[in-house]
Amino acid sequence: MYAVMRWKARRGLRDEQAAAADDGKSAARLTGIRDKTFAYWYLRQHGYVFVARNHSPISAKGELDLVGYDGHTLAFVEVRT
Repeated sequence: MYAVMRWKARRGLRDEQAAAADDGKSAARLTGIRDKTFAYWYLRQHGYVFVARNHSPISAKGELDLVGYDGHTLAFVEVRT
């Protein structure tokens, strides 16, 4: 009995549905990271100079994906997949 409890504790007491949902979230997170990285390198190739990635302002809700300059223009980039 204790062996089963230890096994469940190592798995975090999750059932198969919860584990499948977590796999979907991690896959979506990896897709987002991949696409933000692609956008970063694409825009750098086109002359942008970045000063921040994934910036979370202290007094505001949300996140800025990329912040950089396009010549003399400050650009805030939101990457959508």
